[in-house]
Formats: sequence, structure tokens, C-alpha cells
Amino acid sequence: MNKNKQLVLKSMRNIYYKDIKKRYDWMGFLITEDNKPTYHHIAKREELIERGESYIATVENGAYLGKRSHELLHQIEQQDHDLYICWNDLFLMINNLRCHPVEHVWNIIFKLKDISLNTINDNKTSKRKIK
Repeated sequence: MNKNKQLVLKSMRNIYYKDIKKRYDWMGFLITEDNKPTYHHIAKREELIERGESYIATVENGAYLGKRSHELLHQIEQQDHDLYICWNDLFLMINNLRCHPVEHVWNIIFKLKDISLNTINDNKTSKRKIK
């Protein structure tokens, strides 16, 4: 991970997780040694370049995701683009709050997490049946 993304993740941790010991990422997975935080561009680099905007990582365009969530999000992007957009809209909402997500937001996160895991599992099951 480049130095800029590391600095932005540190800023995000200070904004959204100040004084919070047990950290869940923005897709509801616990941050651990095996699930370290990563930076997700909400608006993709290609989209930003196309619009003539900077693609450097910023807090405003970032989501605080563990490695596991980031991988899951990429699978969701391929399998259910509407669900992927829902996640990115939620990430923008969290950024607009500029504080640790409130209970209502966590309820949405965990509901979307369940939907996402079911979507991935349903697609795996469907592929096995086709073979």
C-alpha cells in the first residue's frame, strides 16, 4: 500500500475510531492482524481521471475496509452491481457523518453484509450446479 493511502487510513482511524478498541470495518468485519485495514476508493481512479479530478486517496473518497471486506466487495461488484452501488452510497454517508457510525448505520451495515454473503454463496452454489 502506498504511503498516501497509509496516511489517509491513519486519518480515517482517528476520525471514525478514536477511543474505540474493537474496530469493525465499514462492511461489518472485525479488524484483526489477519484482516488489516485497507483503503477502498469509492469513486474509482478511472472515473476520477475521466472527470479530470485527482485520484489521490482522500478521506472523503475512501472507505475503511479490512482485507476480507475489500475482497468481498470486488466479488460483489462483479456479481451484483446494484449491491456494490449500495455499499458505496453507504460509505459516502459514513464519510458525511465524519464520526464513528451510529447504531442505525451499523444496522444497515450488518443487513448489507448478510445480503452480500448470501449473494456470494448463492452464486457459488449456482456455479456448482451448472458444472
